[in-house]
Amino acid sequence: MKYLKKSLSVILISMVTLLLVGCSGRPISIASTPPKLYEGAKNQGREITASASGFQLFLLLPIRINDRQARAYDLLKDKAHGGYITDVKIKESWAYALVGTVYKTTITATVYPKN
Repeated sequence: MKYLKKSLSVILISMVTLLLVGCSGRPISIASTPPKLYEGAKNQGREITASASGFQLFLLLPIRINDRQARAYDLLKDKAHGGYITDVKIKESWAYALVGTVYKTTITATVYPKN
């Protein structure tokens, strides 16, 4: 009986630890670009969009949910090809799936080429 209680305690602590680790994500920091840097290229700006999704299985298990903002922003920076990123807009959406929920982050921005 004593062994069973210890085993259940270890299993419970392990499960709670895994759930807490699954709920951590990395924050993103969107740098502000001074307008003076891209003033000469005002009519050369183009709009770019990037998105990333995650899934929450049975409303309990997060699968690639918590870092979707960072993944979307990394994709956006790749699409900018080193240009100046301005006018950033972030849109969050979700949809039900059969066994959980899909969460999607879409980031739209204007990028100006570096002179």
